[in-house]
Amino acid sequence: MQQTAPISIPLTHDGRNRPYLLQVPRTMAAGRLPLLLELHGRGIDAAQFDRLTGFGSLADELGLVVAMPSAVAEVWNDGRSHSPKWAREPDDVGYLAAVMDDVCARSAIDSARIYVVGMSNGAVMAGRLACTLSERIAAVAQIAGTAGIATVATTRPSRPVAVLNIHGTADKFAPYVGGIAEGLGAGTVLRRAAGPMVGIDDWAAFWVAANGARDDLGATELPPDTTIRTWRGASSESDVVFYRVEDGGHTWPGSRIALPAFMFGRTSRTFDATKVAWEFLAGHTR
Repeated sequence: MQQTAPISIPLTHDGRNRPYLLQVPRTMAAGRLPLLLELHGRGIDAAQFDRLTGFGSLADELGLVVAMPSAVAEVWNDGRSHSPKWAREPDDVGYLAAVMDDVCARSAIDSARIYVVGMSNGAVMAGRLACTLSERIAAVAQIAGTAGIATVATTRPSRPVAVLNIHGTADKFAPYVGGIAEGLGAGTVLRRAAGPMVGIDDWAAFWVAANGARDDLGATELPPDTTIRTWRGASSESDVVFYRVEDGGHTWPGSRIALPAFMFGRTSRTFDATKVAWEFLAGHTR
C-alpha cells in the first residue's frame, strides 16, 4: 500500500508563520507512539530531506510519527552564528519545542520516546537541542555534523541523552577535526555568518563526560571503511556511539539518492544510515 503524503500543519512562533510537515502511520496502533523530529540541512527543504532519508516512508512499518520542521530561509540557528541578530533569533530551540508540543497535542505521543535526527546544519541543530532540551529528548542521531564551539562552551545537558554520530573523514562542509566549512559553495555570506564546529573527538569526549559514559567498549570494524566507537554508562541513556567513515564525504551513507560526489564527496554504501539511526534511537527511552 502506498504511503500517504505528509500533511502541512500551520504553526505560528514568535510572530512568524512556521508550518511543519507531519507524517503519521496510516493505521494508528494502540498506545502511544514515538515521535521523530527530522531536521534538514542548509539549502534543502523538509520534504526533500525526507526523500533523502526515507523516514517518512517508514512511518507505517515502524509505527512512527515523523515531524519535519522547516528552518527560516532553510538555515537553522544552530548556535554557530557570529551575528548578534542570529545569535538571538530566530528562536529555533523554542520553535522546535513548540513543534513537539503541537504534535503531542494532535497525536498520542509517548513523551519518553521523542527523538531527533539531522544532517549537516540540521545535525548541528540536533546537537544544540540535545544540550538545551535534554529533559525532553531521549536520543539524537547526527549525520555529518557536531555542534558549534559556542554551544559546547556555554551549555550542558541537564540529564543524559543517548547520542549517535555518523561522520566522514573527508567531509569538507563539516570537517572531521572541526572548524569552518570549506566545501565547494561554502564560501558564501552564510559561511561567514557561521562560527566553527567542534571536532569529532572533542564532541565524543563532551558526551562521554556529560552522560557519565566512562566505560569505553573500544572500536569495532565494519569493512571496508567504517569504524564504530562505543561508550556506556550506568544505563542505556548514557550510550555514546560514533561511526567514523574513512574517506566519507558530506553525505548520508546508504541513501537512495546519491549526492553529487564532486561537491559533497563519496557516499559510503557499507551501511544504511537510516536503518542504523532508527535502530539506535528506538533502543532508547527517556
